[in-house]
Amino acid sequence: MTETCASSRKSENLGPVIELRTPAEASQLAPIRGVSAALAGQCNMSLDQIADLRLAVDEACSTLFRIAIRGSEIFCRYRLSSDTFNFSAGVATTRTEVDQPYERRFGWHVLRTLTDELELHRHHGNGDGTSSTITISFTFVAVT
Repeated sequence: MTETCASSRKSENLGPVIELRTPAEASQLAPIRGVSAALAGQCNMSLDQIADLRLAVDEACSTLFRIAIRGSEIFCRYRLSSDTFNFSAGVATTRTEVDQPYERRFGWHVLRTLTDELELHRHHGNGDGTSSTITISFTFVAVT
């Protein structure tokens, strides 16, 4: 893992946001992984980096599928440049799940190892218990 942060790069070099929405079910993992790998090919990433990216997408989405409200959707957002791949995925979840210590779990350590930048965003909703969301975001910087 390098110490380079995507946030230090000029945002005007990033392309448009591409969004994918699908049911938050484990059966959707393969299509999400496939789209992610296909888009990563546009970022001058090595085959090893694309393999790491696929693992990171698997881990992030698997975590989110487990906590998603039944019948909800997962959204995946991609933002690419010639050397940077930004990914974020999020789901609606219960207020109880929002406060779990995901950063202490093994899967989080896997994500931290695979990615150049990693963040977890918690949104507690409007207090009704149904509008809470968790988003996992990460960045890969192509090795040149």
